Amino acid sequence: MPRLFWIHGSGFTPDSFRDQIAAFPGSAALALPGHQNGELLASVPAMADWLAGQVGHEAVVGGNSLGGAIALEWALRHPRDVAGLILIGTGARLRVSPAIFEMLDARWPESIPTLSDFALSPSASADLRSRVREWHRLVGRQATRADYAACNAWDIMDRVGEIKAPALIIVGELDRLTPPKFSRFLNERIAGSRLLEVPGAGHVAMAERPDIVNPAIQAFIGSLKA
Repeated sequence: MPRLFWIHGSGFTPDSFRDQIAAFPGSAALALPGHQNGELLASVPAMADWLAGQVGHEAVVGGNSLGGAIALEWALRHPRDVAGLILIGTGARLRVSPAIFEMLDARWPESIPTLSDFALSPSASADLRSRVREWHRLVGRQATRADYAACNAWDIMDRVGEIKAPALIIVGELDRLTPPKFSRFLNERIAGSRLLEVPGAGHVAMAERPDIVNPAIQAFIGSLKA
């Protein structure tokens, strides 16, 4: 049975996969270097090589946003290690609005509530909204900015079709940071991939609607075992 790992998005922590850790015993949520501990990595390829050292062979990696970019890059750089991909709220290119960099550079930590709201649908619970803000506070401005800069510099639009691993692609219907068209592009380019658009969810669909996302992940993992 392949091992299952989760990797968080920009300015987030492993707590973003709290519901998946509970639902999939034995899975592990990784913290990127520099996200409270260790030295920051400056690029998605560097993060992908770091990931390869953490997960070893025959792994399934689920990533949200930047985490999904890292999973995609890992699949391109280390294809023999990949048993499957779970790509949540991500894309083959992740350009970042200048407004986000302005908030990080000139209005931190006052901008944390706004940055957090970008990741959530209007109907997200107050508890989840509070958790997302706490992720940003724990990670801090420097690491959050480095994450967004790494996203902004990364682009595999012309290479994503090289990925041959089984893939489940998940996106919130109301995702404002990586709209559903990003996931549809991945679905069109990755042969045999499956696409789930989660009604009413935002950028962290796995945290907003685990009731929908977790059964889809369970079915996907079951298909890998088969």
